[in-house]
Amino acid sequence: MSDGKGAAIGGPIPQVTLAMTVVGLAGWVFAPLGPLPAAALGLAAALHLRRLWNWQPFVTRNRPMLWILHAAYAWIPCGLALLSLAELGLLDVSPGVHALAVGATGGLVIGMITRTARGHTGRSLHASKAEVIAYALVLSAALLRSLMPLLTSTSWLPPVPYEVPLIAAAAAWSIAFGIYLWIFTPWLLTTRLDGKDG
Repeated sequence: MSDGKGAAIGGPIPQVTLAMTVVGLAGWVFAPLGPLPAAALGLAAALHLRRLWNWQPFVTRNRPMLWILHAAYAWIPCGLALLSLAELGLLDVSPGVHALAVGATGGLVIGMITRTARGHTGRSLHASKAEVIAYALVLSAALLRSLMPLLTSTSWLPPVPYEVPLIAAAAAWSIAFGIYLWIFTPWLLTTRLDGKDG
């Protein structure tokens, strides 16, 4: 297989990316505030960004069930880059952690559970408007949580009370997964539309 540019999809890049991510995160855990972990995290972020670019994510812009996965993956290099800055003492660790936890993990979860639930209930793999709203809400929650230190402590923007982005992010996250429960709970409690086994 190739990525459309003649380069193999496999090759060493995925393994190098994974190895550098492990090294960077291990350094962040065991050697906080150091230039070497910062460099490893920065390199891992660049490698993940390259992988994402090779997947040509903009091709999926009209397929929400695909672009949510690419958008969620984009939070991985973002989170690693923010952790790299935290290792240098330029940022608090919170933005990086929330980029990975809320953006990457949350985005991938909402994308996959909608897709698999549709598939296993015999429905088309096309997201409804409500599901797209849920995707946007999860990504908005990630953005708010990652930007919260900037929104609440910067000197070049009007200060925002700490609780405002926190409550907004929590509300966006809760509504997003509430939408999932509202749509999919009845489907998951009944037989498939096509009568096949789930």
